[in-house]
Amino acid sequence: MPTSTTASHVIYPRLWKITPRLTHLSTACLIFAGCLVGCGGKSAPAPTAGSTDPNPAAPAVAASPTTSPAAPAPAATASVDPNQKETKWIGNIPYDVFYDQPLSMATDTTSIGTPSSIGTPSPTAVAATSSTSTPATPAAMPAAETPAATPASAAGGTVNWGEILPMPLLVEEVKLLRTSLTGNLQTVATFNKAQNPIALDGAMLAAMATVASVHSEQVSWKPNAHFVRDLAFQINENSAGTGREPYTRTKDPFDKALVILDGGKPPEMESPESVPFSEVVYVSDMMKRIEKTFNDLKANINTESRLKENSANAEREMRILLTLSTLMGDASYDYSDQEQYKGFLKRFTDGARSGVEAIHTSSLEGFQAALNQMQTTCAECHQQYKGSDSGF
Repeated sequence: MPTSTTASHVIYPRLWKITPRLTHLSTACLIFAGCLVGCGGKSAPAPTAGSTDPNPAAPAVAASPTTSPAAPAPAATASVDPNQKETKWIGNIPYDVFYDQPLSMATDTTSIGTPSSIGTPSPTAVAATSSTSTPATPAAMPAAETPAATPASAAGGTVNWGEILPMPLLVEEVKLLRTSLTGNLQTVATFNKAQNPIALDGAMLAAMATVASVHSEQVSWKPNAHFVRDLAFQINENSAGTGREPYTRTKDPFDKALVILDGGKPPEMESPESVPFSEVVYVSDMMKRIEKTFNDLKANINTESRLKENSANAEREMRILLTLSTLMGDASYDYSDQEQYKGFLKRFTDGARSGVEAIHTSSLEGFQAALNQMQTTCAECHQQYKGSDSGF
């Protein structure tokens, strides 16, 4: 903040002598200011309460060079951007998420939050719990129980997908998938380096198109969603291997899918409107996405500020977990008719729903408890069903 010329004369005498032009200018300012004050015979009145000072930041000018400088005015408080995030982020990744031992972190299955806040009820206990009960606090587990979603038929018509994954969030997920695929399918070199992510993105695009085709809400490409589904399935299937040939076989269906997503006509190909979910979306691929999403949420959303700053992204990811676990309950998948398997799925989907509610209420404790419930459920389910021929 600039100081008055008098303060400059007193505090910096050498500067006063060396710069005579500043001296003349300051003197002129003093004379002018004196005229303003002296013409009325008295000083200008101080602003009254509620009045607005037209120049509140202007420093007072002393009556003579020998007068002691006025006390410096307090520094202006820097304005604070209400949208400024407390946490430093690089894209969608917090700056301090890069651990010294990332492999150890990735394999860490330790429960987060308060251990006493999580529960690991057996499928029998869960079934006995009232479907309308509400926990005393957001952290109490299991969280608010909801009736298990009716397993989808081969056409998926019995599931309320609008409640599970609203269409705007589905569309946003599709945009993220196509952006990722676009980057990884730029050249043969980028393709060779990203085969696993390409295969997983293709599988998830097939899943989103499958859900869109039976969704209660509308999107422009919904009438052609079955074409996107089958083209995405080709991306997933053709991405194995390196070199020009597998690259071309993977990029060609992706380019055709983009045309449909952008409102264009589908290609000339056979694509039945309804097929069993299990024929186009594998459980193994869904489990890979669940693991990736779960680890991202666990590592990145671990403070209240991060939960508030990234509530929209956190809810979308939590709803993706809810969507995939609901898909696994479709009658076309193995074990879908077994009570124990359905119990595991219900506990997992209940955890995802509790996570969404915790995001809405900005409850970090409830959010972490939901993650713990889902993690515990996965561990117990894998002990029963994960095997070389289980698809998990």
